[in-house]
Amino acid sequence: MDPLQLRVHRSIDFGTVISLVGFEDGTGSPVTIQGDHRPFAAFWRAWQDAGFPQPLSCDESGCAPELDGEAPAHG
Repeated sequence: MDPLQLRVHRSIDFGTVISLVGFEDGTGSPVTIQGDHRPFAAFWRAWQDAGFPQPLSCDESGCAPELDGEAPAHG
């Protein structure tokens, strides 16, 4: 499987499925990627139940990584 770089023009959250719509940078071909985030929710529940710290700080506005003294990413 080759890596894919794409410019995302739209993201759509259907509640359990997220779609990214855009164009591949190399060829300009249209691309749609769909991901079901329910398996990730089960993973994080098990992670927290095991007593591991949550690597993201989340609130109503979304999630942000804990930088721990690191410079924020540019972009």
